[in-house]
Amino acid sequence: MDKAVHACRICQGDVKYMGATDFNKSGSDHFEGRRVFPPSLIQVDYYRCQQCGFMFTPYFDDWSDKDFERQVYNNEYLKADPPFAGERAARLAQFLTRALGDDLRDESLLDFGGGEGHLERLLRRQGFSDCATYDPHHHANCKKPSRIYSLVTTFEVVEHVSDQHNLFKELCSLVAPNGSLLLSTLLQPRDIEMQGVDWWYACPRNAHMAFHTRRSLQHVLQAHGFYLESLSDELHIAFRRPNAVSNRFLSLGAASVQVNDTICAD
Repeated sequence: MDKAVHACRICQGDVKYMGATDFNKSGSDHFEGRRVFPPSLIQVDYYRCQQCGFMFTPYFDDWSDKDFERQVYNNEYLKADPPFAGERAARLAQFLTRALGDDLRDESLLDFGGGEGHLERLLRRQGFSDCATYDPHHHANCKKPSRIYSLVTTFEVVEHVSDQHNLFKELCSLVAPNGSLLLSTLLQPRDIEMQGVDWWYACPRNAHMAFHTRRSLQHVLQAHGFYLESLSDELHIAFRRPNAVSNRFLSLGAASVQVNDTICAD
């Protein structure tokens, strides 16, 4: 194994080969109880850091946006991720509306990786007037904002990105000094060493390529001056210092965890 290629993308630690899974394994397989796509006969290798626990695949490293459009985000993608069609955005809008309440509805909000802006439109209908969408890979919202925001959200994005340091550098640069970053990504289970690539979330057909432990996620955020609090295994709030928005999410407790578990099941 070439350490120059397969060293940990988070801490540069030594990595262990975790196995390979078929490219057509999708997240829907877990919820449907069956294989949604036929085997592709293409094997995707995954590796895991022996220090911070970060797990990843280099399979997608050289892919262009066109490659992803052709092989992942094509007309069959909804079979791999049905909530992408609108259900996820609707539940997220409901969750954020309830969480922020009337007193924080005027805070500025940016949804990073929000595609064509479905969540933004739903939030505007709920009275969030200062909200926007930025998605570097979606032509409708690919222009990077020239301002910073009180709350930056990024839902089900982290696991789709190979270069985690660059991703979090960009995310953190969009958060106001006294702002918060709210993100969802499923942390690895405690028995990941036993599950290996059989873990349902390691699904190449969804372009899932990067999986954090709390330690690895905290490591990449600390590099940008952010402190991490995990509200559940899927929902996380990060901030440079406590503020009104971060305190609100931290005060939600089990209620937010329950909502997010439903939202983020993809």
